[in-house]
Amino acid sequence: MFQQKPEDRLRSWREFRSTLDLIPLEQALAQTAEYWARAPFTPYYLDPDDPSRWPDPWTLIMENTYCDVAKCLGIVYTVTLTTHRTDLDIVFQQYTDTRNNHVYNLACVNQGKYILNMIDGAVVNTKQIDKTLALTKQYREELQLDNY
Repeated sequence: MFQQKPEDRLRSWREFRSTLDLIPLEQALAQTAEYWARAPFTPYYLDPDDPSRWPDPWTLIMENTYCDVAKCLGIVYTVTLTTHRTDLDIVFQQYTDTRNNHVYNLACVNQGKYILNMIDGAVVNTKQIDKTLALTKQYREELQLDNY
């Protein structure tokens, strides 16, 4: 998908999301993690501290530029734009490793039962997050997910 023309990317992404509607939430999350693990990485695309400037779902896919923030945002948008949205509480969270100040941008689903974007292509949970990680920011309302 990520190598396609913009219009084809949007169509492929829509088709992928429709396949998620047909499977249980746990499988949908696993497939979403695998899907976004294939996104090309570009450092420093979106400002992690300014969600007011983050793109909407369709602009994100059209621009096709994915830093860690954009990739996490893509995960959140993908899951939100499925029929599973009624079964989940999804939050964009930023954690900082207290040892080295590395920031992790994570999609936290159902109070940490499922966490995406911690390990490429995998779904983990809060028990698997290193104790040196401290929650520093959380975005829910800022993403305006109810508008999609």
